[in-house]
Amino acid sequence: MRNLTRRRLFLDGAALSSLAALGWHPSMARSAQGERKFLFFFASGAWDHTAVLEPHHGSDYVDQMPDSYLREIGGLRHTANDQTMEAVGRFFSRWGGKSAIINGIDSHTVGHDTGRQMTMTGTSADNYPDWPTALAGMGQGEYPLPHVVFGGPSFGGHLSSSVVRAGGGTLLDLIEGSIVGASDTPAPRLESPSEQMIDAFVYDRVAKFNGERGSMPGASRDRSSAFLDNMDRSLEIEGRKFEAGLGQLGNGMLDQAIKATEMMRLGLSRSAIVGIPGGWDTHGGNDPQETQFNNFFDALDQIMDHLASTPGLSTPWQIDETVIVCLSEFGRTPMFNGAMGKDHWPYNSALVVGSGVRGGRSLGAADEGSVGLPVNFNTGMADPNGDILGSEHLGAALLELGGVDPGTVLPGVQPFRALLRGS
Repeated sequence: MRNLTRRRLFLDGAALSSLAALGWHPSMARSAQGERKFLFFFASGAWDHTAVLEPHHGSDYVDQMPDSYLREIGGLRHTANDQTMEAVGRFFSRWGGKSAIINGIDSHTVGHDTGRQMTMTGTSADNYPDWPTALAGMGQGEYPLPHVVFGGPSFGGHLSSSVVRAGGGTLLDLIEGSIVGASDTPAPRLESPSEQMIDAFVYDRVAKFNGERGSMPGASRDRSSAFLDNMDRSLEIEGRKFEAGLGQLGNGMLDQAIKATEMMRLGLSRSAIVGIPGGWDTHGGNDPQETQFNNFFDALDQIMDHLASTPGLSTPWQIDETVIVCLSEFGRTPMFNGAMGKDHWPYNSALVVGSGVRGGRSLGAADEGSVGLPVNFNTGMADPNGDILGSEHLGAALLELGGVDPGTVLPGVQPFRALLRGS
């Protein structure tokens, strides 16, 4: 039988009553009503954007994979292959109306590290947060675990305190406290009743100390206030982990994504990033791209099903308040190299799905050689009087979609508002 932990005890009504008698009242996460949640996926290594998102069938300047073809669903166009990418077609058949493909994005680089940074932050400067961190740290809500990194790149910038790393499957152990027994010299653990008494006693003493100081400034009072805030936050996280049933999930991409959406549903987090597995850096043969895309879209289809059938935090269903963003650091060359692989290419595509997205269409533009063209940022269509779409413009649109003023993150960058419903 599972040993009772401090979290489990605090979920017990008697324990909560006894703590309340001592003056302890947990402050629930103040997640802003209607604030969209963001789930990012990242393919490290650089996906072949033409393999799915930017079809160029019939062009003499782009090599498409054998047996693939152009498929159009309304205003949305994607590369299809019924033999090797069945899940891709299934996803767009079911969820194309909620999906926007953005093409012709200039990543400004073909280096992996700089590409990840440019794609996620819109700049090469180190003090800028990435999009999910900015959304979590600069939104209206307050979250115990603002932005959770399960995998993929992370750039905290000046908002690093908003980032929680969940690598190695340790997040849940950290939340429930069992991680203290994972070292070579495990820390002693008290029985649950003893933990309850100690926690209640410590909380009561610190609260009394804090109350006696009233409104008087001082380092001791500041530290005691911070301690109480942290204890409230710890107990809140502990209880909600059990409500989510997160301990029943594994550590694969789909499991991590479900964990992320459950944490968002409970108001624990606003954003998360999950790595897309696979060897995407296909210089020596491009065939793995189709398999990896198919696996990813199969998981994405299941995630959308989960969102569509799970009540949201402030909407009837999670799908009504969640945005999924799928990125890679740059694209791959239009033509095969001598090894039938593809090398690095600065122009790229992205997929954005969900709440507030102007779905059912492909936006942005590239010429027949997959070079980005100027576009109108309000319509998303090619326009010789427009501008080249960069990763910074897409990121600014995501911030605006999340209710964060892009100018406070990247001053002077115009959002690609064609992505936003109602624009």
